[in-house]
Amino acid sequence: MAKASHPTGTLTTDLLTVCEALEARYGRRKAPKPTDFIEALVFQILELGVGERQSRDALKRLRDEFVDWNDMRVASIREIEDILTPRYHKVREKAEDLKSLLADLWTAFRRMDLGAVLEPQGLETLRALPDTTNIRRDSVERAIAQMMDARLFPTDEDQFKLIKLLGGVPKHASREQWQKKIEEALELDDLLRLHRVAREHVVLCQEAGEDEPQPISFAWDQADPLGMGKPAKAEKPAAKAEKPAAKAPAKAEKPVAKPEAKVGKPAAKPETVAKPEAKADKPTGKVEKPATGKVAKPAPVPAKAKTEPKADKAPAAKVEKAPAKDAKKPEPAKKPAKADDKPAPAKKPTKK
Repeated sequence: MAKASHPTGTLTTDLLTVCEALEARYGRRKAPKPTDFIEALVFQILELGVGERQSRDALKRLRDEFVDWNDMRVASIREIEDILTPRYHKVREKAEDLKSLLADLWTAFRRMDLGAVLEPQGLETLRALPDTTNIRRDSVERAIAQMMDARLFPTDEDQFKLIKLLGGVPKHASREQWQKKIEEALELDDLLRLHRVAREHVVLCQEAGEDEPQPISFAWDQADPLGMGKPAKAEKPAAKAEKPAAKAPAKAEKPVAKPEAKVGKPAAKPETVAKPEAKADKPTGKVEKPATGKVAKPAPVPAKAKTEPKADKAPAAKVEKAPAKDAKKPEPAKKPAKADDKPAPAKKPTKK
């Protein structure tokens, strides 16, 4: 991490250390030389959050498609989107920013050729743009530095706080006091490099909802180049380790839950076995019904019992009749007498 004390020689080293650390995340690139002031402002919008080659290709397509900046000013946001292509990073937002930028410039100067405005007497008018439009102050300063090769450090309060957090300047430093010192410590190309990467990181943190500057490792899965993100980096792996640990038990619970559910199903099957018992009860209920039905029918059984006494009477009558039958039985004994009468036909010859 860069040291906090800043003699004249170490300020350059510390600022370059911060710049290279930010470039480790956002890449290093050389600022292109714009053809005019408006192009310098347009390219700043195109390159934010976008790779160097992709942003330069987008600028070339805009210059080829439109006759001049005024032609682009009167175009619709949808036309600008189509030229940038739908896959371009935040294409809708960038098309709206470009449209707003050109409209503000037209309102301020009533023309789209600002070559004459770069004269010394016109610089104050350019620097007043952020006061009357939505154009950023550091964007205007960067465009002026590029067009006039002026040794300026384009920055704002949030970017300066980030440089202070990363150790580029002392913690007690203020932007008004140290901006001039930074411009003296670095060359123009280094000033533009530091501004670009500082702006990239500040915008990233603000889009994530952070009002204060964050270390370089913020929302990044790699180690912090300055070592400031090690505590945050250590927390992230711990969180990641907890997640797998949470996933592992969850997976273990699922298989265990499945066998338990399967075991529960067999347990439910014995309940189905109990159902047969209920079915067995039903037959017993049916048996009971007939039994109760038979018990209801035995009411007539006493009637049968009455018939049984009749049967008792019948044998008594039969006993009485038996003698009569016995009296009749001698009649077969009379039959032999009839057999004796059978020879009567033998008397027929006697009749002859």
